[in-house]
Amino acid sequence: MSIWIRIVVVVIGLAPMPQWLGGATVQALTPDKAFHQYVKDVWSIEEGLAQITVAALAQGPDGYIWAATQAGVARFDGVRFTTFNPGNTPALPGMLVQALFFDRQQRLWIGTYKGVALFDGAGFQRIERKSGETIDVFGFAEDHVGQLFVASDAGLLRFDGEQLVRRSDDPQASLRSVFNDGQRLLAGGYGEVYEQRAGQWQRQPLSESLSSALVTGFFRYDGRVLATSTRGLLTLEQGKWSRFELSGMNNDRVIEAAYVDRDDNLWLATVANFYRVRDGRIVEVVSDRAPFAHKNVLAMLEDHEGNLWLGSRWDGLARLWNGWVFRYDRPEGLHSSLVWSVARDDQGNIWTGTMDGLAVFRNGRFEQLTRGRDQPHPHAYTLLPEPERVWVGTRTGLFVWNRLERRMEQWPEFAALAGSQINGILHRRDGSYWLATTSGVWRLHDGTLEAVPAIDEERWNDARVLLEGRDGVLYVGSRRGVYRHVSDEGLRRVPGAAEGQDVTALLELEDGRLVIGTMDERLWIGRPGDWQEFGTEHGLPVNSAFALFADRGTLWVAGIRGIYELSLDAVDQWLDGSIGHLPARMVLNERGDVPGAQKGYCCNGAGNAKGFMHRGEMWLPTRGGVVHLVPDRIERNPHPPEIRIDRARVAGRWQNLSPGQTLQLDARQRDLAFQFAVLSFQDPVSILAEFRLLGYSNQWQRLDQPMQRQIVYTNLPGGDYRLQVRASNNAGVWSDGAAELGFRIEPLLWETRAFQFGLLLALLLLIWLGFNWRLGKLQRQRQRLEQTVTERTEALRQANDSLRDYSRRLETASMTDADTGLFNRRYLSAQLPSDLSHFHRQLSSDGAEDRSIVFMMLTVDQADANNASSQAAACEDTLRQCVALIREQVRNADYLVRWSENTLLLVLRPTPARESTRIASRLLTAIRTSELIAARGMASTPTASLGLVEYPVFRDHPAALDWEQAVMLAGKALDHARRQGGDRWCRLRPTSLIEPATLIDRLGEAADVLQSARQVTLETGS
Repeated sequence: MSIWIRIVVVVIGLAPMPQWLGGATVQALTPDKAFHQYVKDVWSIEEGLAQITVAALAQGPDGYIWAATQAGVARFDGVRFTTFNPGNTPALPGMLVQALFFDRQQRLWIGTYKGVALFDGAGFQRIERKSGETIDVFGFAEDHVGQLFVASDAGLLRFDGEQLVRRSDDPQASLRSVFNDGQRLLAGGYGEVYEQRAGQWQRQPLSESLSSALVTGFFRYDGRVLATSTRGLLTLEQGKWSRFELSGMNNDRVIEAAYVDRDDNLWLATVANFYRVRDGRIVEVVSDRAPFAHKNVLAMLEDHEGNLWLGSRWDGLARLWNGWVFRYDRPEGLHSSLVWSVARDDQGNIWTGTMDGLAVFRNGRFEQLTRGRDQPHPHAYTLLPEPERVWVGTRTGLFVWNRLERRMEQWPEFAALAGSQINGILHRRDGSYWLATTSGVWRLHDGTLEAVPAIDEERWNDARVLLEGRDGVLYVGSRRGVYRHVSDEGLRRVPGAAEGQDVTALLELEDGRLVIGTMDERLWIGRPGDWQEFGTEHGLPVNSAFALFADRGTLWVAGIRGIYELSLDAVDQWLDGSIGHLPARMVLNERGDVPGAQKGYCCNGAGNAKGFMHRGEMWLPTRGGVVHLVPDRIERNPHPPEIRIDRARVAGRWQNLSPGQTLQLDARQRDLAFQFAVLSFQDPVSILAEFRLLGYSNQWQRLDQPMQRQIVYTNLPGGDYRLQVRASNNAGVWSDGAAELGFRIEPLLWETRAFQFGLLLALLLLIWLGFNWRLGKLQRQRQRLEQTVTERTEALRQANDSLRDYSRRLETASMTDADTGLFNRRYLSAQLPSDLSHFHRQLSSDGAEDRSIVFMMLTVDQADANNASSQAAACEDTLRQCVALIREQVRNADYLVRWSENTLLLVLRPTPARESTRIASRLLTAIRTSELIAARGMASTPTASLGLVEYPVFRDHPAALDWEQAVMLAGKALDHARRQGGDRWCRLRPTSLIEPATLIDRLGEAADVLQSARQVTLETGS
């Protein structure tokens, strides 16, 4: 039989629940969730797994996950794999491990294709067969008195305490499985099953139609014993084994693995599919062709936290756990994973706006209704569903979806909104429709669309979100704060309510208070005249609020970093001074590094239809489909982690540590490293770990990199030490105690107390003998020494002054152009990043949104044709004089850099947008009207061309393009100005039709090409 066939038949048997769990309460996988809805992580060779095939799994009382592979057995702690193979563990008979089993003495039995090994926690021991022959081992079982049985190609063997033996009445045929059913033992082989009752074995041949079946495992399900085989599932009926039929699957296929979890789900794996059986029927089939599948499962295991582990033939090791969100994406038929808006209609349909059109979710499936290319803009950014139509706002206009005729409609009234991004749509009680757009607030009523002015505002744009209160008052959230609609007047700013802030979400609470969320990750709660601002300093997580909900006294805040909850009672307690810190908690987090929060994408956009709450459940748009959060399903991991200090590096070599082991180190072994395991598997990234070394420091220190799980000490003094480690799981539940490792470093001679005491006495004697002699000598030398110190100090000061002066001149020379005295590119590369970093911080903190850093690229040519013959000689003189003219026109803080031979780069510090072209015109006029004296005294009248770009290039995505890419765009604008005849400026700006990634991809194309494609606008002037 080939090695591949051996793997198949060994691992099919049910992996039993570890006995050491006893009656522990654990949370199994939720039965009503689809397979792809579970939180899944995968480990393979890239993460340290010895080999891609995992044929068996086990978890013992130490908490480690043990995985059988074709390259040895691997021990996994959630972060690190430790592999044991014949090369580093001679007691292991063979590389190909096929079976794992923990007995009631908490020992791990390892079956390989060359024999058996036993791991007792302290080390490995090879268990030989009495006859000395090599055996191929496929499975283990233990009876009610603790007798261990081994299924092998040599029949059924027993462990007698020292070696493997076979009694005369034990089955001698090749066996692939053995199982303890409580009252009896079962052993399976080729075409037959053996049953032991009252110590007697009985052979039970399979029916003639199943005589070619290889019985590879047994398990108990639904009150009966089932067997897995190469011909499907078998069941024992009236003393005979027959096929166990399941509707919806090929019942004559090889069953690779079977497992019954604690919630009575039966999981079955075949070569091509993964099945979930509940109440005797198949409720889910996962094809190996599905992108979320763990292909060709060979082994399964539930750990102490209720996570389900899967071992695969091809995909390594996977772990599944419930999480508390449902995510609807490609598996449910969603055509685009990037979702901008979600809204529910009265019939329960969930309308979904994506980056490529409109879809509706009903009966568990998405249906795409429009394609992005057919819309004013591909992004369906906001929605308003109604019985007969759905209003859809895009980034460049508005349309409606006629639900009755299933078609798009563009009404004439919408023409005024072409080019405007629609952020929110609100149907008010008076029948009018209100629109929040980048061109302000609009009102549509009786077929008339009109702009709503803002009182006392010279410039009004970029309204983000609309809210009609219970009293009928309309509130508008904008980039400048919150506005309130005043009848017959317009919109008036609400004093004290996030003034000057970019408002992204609004909510009215049951008591009439408003909650305001802003882009800078703050909340405002209150009512007109009485507002309170909250931020991270009060206990809020870092998260820009894009959607707000309130239910049963809890405020839910969803944003780009995730979702967090905040008790409204806690807010009131903070306001009256009862508590000093708000107990906000993340429940979903993008990065996955917040304890107690599930990792996952969330959430997109700012405006209306950025999520909704129905019956206490939230639906939200993300870049990974639609997220459905059910707060009642949130069950944080209650299990404190087990901690093991399992490895130590001494004298440069790693060694494994046994529980309770201490280390005795000689005096030269001062540099030590320790590795430890925190055995909590739900979300190892969110684990926190602390350590201390008693005898060296009593202070607990937090591990800077929790995923590293390694502690290093160098040059420790001799003495007795105790290393202690404690940790929390992903929900912040700390371990009951600290894991501890004791060790002693033998002191060197001079570190012993006797030596130190004798040395102290000797020193005291020397001090006493030399005191008088030294005192006299010091008196004689003091005056001479003071003079010498004074002289040398002065010489050193002069030398330091000279060195500092030389360093300054050298640094200036390296960053300066020798011909013009201007700074060069090196200076700009060193200085500009810090200036841009400071500018980015200002963008959202001090109202700098209408200011930009301007990159101007300028080239100077000789305009006088009579001087053409000497133009090359006059170039440098002309350029130097133009530099002086330019410096007179700009601020001292602006940068002027020589970019190339005839090109200058002018960087204007943050400047109002309207000023950039004025400055460009002023520079060109100054150069054009000047008469410069070139080489040999010849006069020349220069001309100049100028290209400029404002940074950030995309206001909504400040970091999308870096400064070097902005300079490239300025160069393209300069080229365009020169092609237009020169003596003019050209400003390049991206249009709303281009995404940052697209512009980056097209940086190599000319400005004219980009303009023709409506990707950029080119504005020129002189």
